[in-house]
Amino acid sequence: MITVITPATDTKLTTIERARALLGFGVGDDATVRILIEHASSAIVDHCRRPFATETVRETFEGPSASGAVLLGRSAVTSFDEVRRGSEIIEPRFVQYDPATGLLFRIDDDGWRVGWGDRVSVTYAAGYVLPTDNADAPPSTLPPAVERAAIKLVAAYLSIRGRDALIKSETTEGVGATSFWVPSAGAGLADPEAAGLLADYRRIF
Repeated sequence: MITVITPATDTKLTTIERARALLGFGVGDDATVRILIEHASSAIVDHCRRPFATETVRETFEGPSASGAVLLGRSAVTSFDEVRRGSEIIEPRFVQYDPATGLLFRIDDDGWRVGWGDRVSVTYAAGYVLPTDNADAPPSTLPPAVERAAIKLVAAYLSIRGRDALIKSETTEGVGATSFWVPSAGAGLADPEAAGLLADYRRIF
């Protein structure tokens, strides 16, 4: 079970100015793009089954856990505030985290991995610093592919303004025909390239 201790103050995966640099829309579209960025960010979080903005959470695993590891539900862990085994606070030197797998181990004095054997509670921060237009803010740590996917979705949303999104093709006599990509029911996202960009960041459980 995950309880959010400190929620993210912003969850948008790109900014208006950064999107404008790639898409070239005018200032008059800013209000619309701001909403579309929110929609795109939410769609990506749902698609990947994980948040991207940094939050502090407390995750509880009901024991006993004899396997020697617990799998944290949030990734891109940046710090651990507290690890408890039952009522006992575990010193940092007895905790080992593997960022590649998301597994948290308990180790003994000799560095050997040992089972938790009790209810485990972990308080930690995980997520990325999101893009901002504020020059004084910390630099973004969000993977470029994730931001690119957000901008691709914004572009897709902008492209269907003023037309029926279910129309697959249009023919203009004497001019030619235009075909549109229409996502299938299971496509999930409004742009196939965005889905590809997010493949490595999507949780499967």
